Amino acid sequence: MRAAAASLVLALVACAGPSATPSPPAEAEAAVPTRLRGTLLAGADSTLVFVACGTVTERMVSAPPSSQLLLAVTAVNGAVRDSLFVEFTADTTGGDITVRETLFATSLVEGTRCDRPREPFEVVATGNEPFWRVTFDGTQLVLERPEPPREMVFDVVPGDTRGTLTTIIGRRTLGKVHELKLGLLHESCSDGMSDAWYPYRAEVRVGDLALRGCARR
Repeated sequence: MRAAAASLVLALVACAGPSATPSPPAEAEAAVPTRLRGTLLAGADSTLVFVACGTVTERMVSAPPSSQLLLAVTAVNGAVRDSLFVEFTADTTGGDITVRETLFATSLVEGTRCDRPREPFEVVATGNEPFWRVTFDGTQLVLERPEPPREMVFDVVPGDTRGTLTTIIGRRTLGKVHELKLGLLHESCSDGMSDAWYPYRAEVRVGDLALRGCARR
C-alpha cells in the first residue's frame, strides 16, 4: 500500500510539471519631469525654498550640480542668496522637488514674472545692441528686429546636434535672404542688459549678418 501511495504522489508531481518561476516585477517607468516656474529663496546656508506661481506653499528644493540651478542663482544674485524668479524641470514624486534642468532665472527687481504667460515656443533666443529675437515653434524660425524687414519667417529643415551644440536651420524662397541658422551651445549665458540667466549661448547667421545672444527652451 505504501509503495502504491508513493507511486501515486510521484505521478501527480510529474504531471504538474516544473514549478513556474515568478516573473520579476515590471520596472517602473521613468517619471516625466514637471515644468515649474515661481520664486526661489536661497538661504545663506545654500538651502533652497520654492513657491510655485499661483500658490503660497513653500517646498524644499534639492539641486544637483547637473541641474545648473546654483550656477543660475549665483549668476543672478552674485552668490547663493536672496530670492529670484526661476523656471526649471523637476522630479516631484513624493512631494519632494529635485531639479533636473534650469531653464531660466532672473532677479525680482522688476517683480515676479508669474503674471506673464509662458512663451509658447520650443526655443526663444534674444540679443542686444542691436536688439533681435528668434523664436522656434517646432516648424518655423521667426526672426524679429526693429529695422525693416521687422519679421522674417523660415520653414525649418532637419538640423543637427553634435555634443553640446544644436543647429536649427530654416529656409524660404521669398526675399533676398533664403536661409537662417540658429546655433545653440549648452553653456551658461547672461545677456548683459538685464539680470537674466540663460542655459544656452545663441548665434544666428542670416545672410551676411551674425547675431549673438542667449537662448532658453
